[in-house]
Amino acid sequence: MELLHHFKPCNLAIATLLGLLTSSSLWAADTAQQSEDEWKFTLKNAYINRDFDNDALKDTGSWSQAASLFYKSKMHDTPLQLANKPITIGADASVQYAVRLSSDKHVADTVLPFNKETQSQASDFLKYGATLKLGYDKTLLSVGELW
Repeated sequence: MELLHHFKPCNLAIATLLGLLTSSSLWAADTAQQSEDEWKFTLKNAYINRDFDNDALKDTGSWSQAASLFYKSKMHDTPLQLANKPITIGADASVQYAVRLSSDKHVADTVLPFNKETQSQASDFLKYGATLKLGYDKTLLSVGELW
């Protein structure tokens, strides 16, 4: 308990703000900027099986197949400049789709969305995301979905 008295509300707020700024939705890094567009297609197959010894717990598990498409754009110069260096802009995007190959066990297994009201697992799931990238010199700021 003594440790908590050392933190002041102002310091805690600053620490929280710093934590949020370095979270997965906002990221700045010192990196070389991408010079060409990049496409990446992946297939993933997942088989999850959890057989509990306790009869009071339902066994969980599913078999699913996913396809993902990722796009990373090259950085484009803008008319804006700082210290004779251009500010660059880019965008990334992703589309991910998963389909359940096994029968629904009516138990949440964390692979595909589960509806608690109907006690059923989704037979498929679609997710998409985008990222806005701003660059200057060797620094890149990405806001949005990060991969």
